[in-house]
Amino acid sequence: MERRWKRRPAGANWGEFGDDDQKGRLNWLTERKVLEGMAEVKAGKVFSLSLPLDVPRGGGLNARRQPPRVMAAQAGGRPYFGYRADESARNATDVVCDDAFCVHSQYSTQWDALSHVGGVFDADDDGRAEVVFYNGYRLGEHVLVPKEGDSVGGAHALGIEVMAQTGVQGRGVLIDLRHHYGDARRKVGYEALMRVLDADRVEVERGDM
Repeated sequence: MERRWKRRPAGANWGEFGDDDQKGRLNWLTERKVLEGMAEVKAGKVFSLSLPLDVPRGGGLNARRQPPRVMAAQAGGRPYFGYRADESARNATDVVCDDAFCVHSQYSTQWDALSHVGGVFDADDDGRAEVVFYNGYRLGEHVLVPKEGDSVGGAHALGIEVMAQTGVQGRGVLIDLRHHYGDARRKVGYEALMRVLDADRVEVERGDM
């Protein structure tokens, strides 16, 4: 397929993984990087990297993103919670509880797809800027705006399913900012970050997370 852009933003890696690539630097999460991550395991402890679904609670951080609504699923006009299966299946002994959730996908812990944020840029090099995403994918062609009366448009490229199909597993690198800067709020720029890496002798390699 013909390349979608004639010029790319400064510092962008468009085209480096192919003209039709939708993974970006996830391409660096190779089988080797997965094995490197597994080799770092010293204990069998597990922990979650996610906040609870209802955190940060309220809409103070972003009024457009509301807390989830949790409800019982419905069946026959009543809650499908504590439902006795013998009401519809003879001799059944199951009792079923089903929840339903209405969730703003950007509310709590979540991954951002490459279709989440684009930019206004003259990718065609014709003096006119257009809305483009990673690798030149276009708003209105690949990332669709909902039409009037529709509830959703959708990403026909660069969707979060690309990340899900790829998987995000490899070698994680811990950068201990708290040890060096404490709990007070502060901006940590590139130079400050590099000082921490040097002080702690941390090496970040291609494909590390």
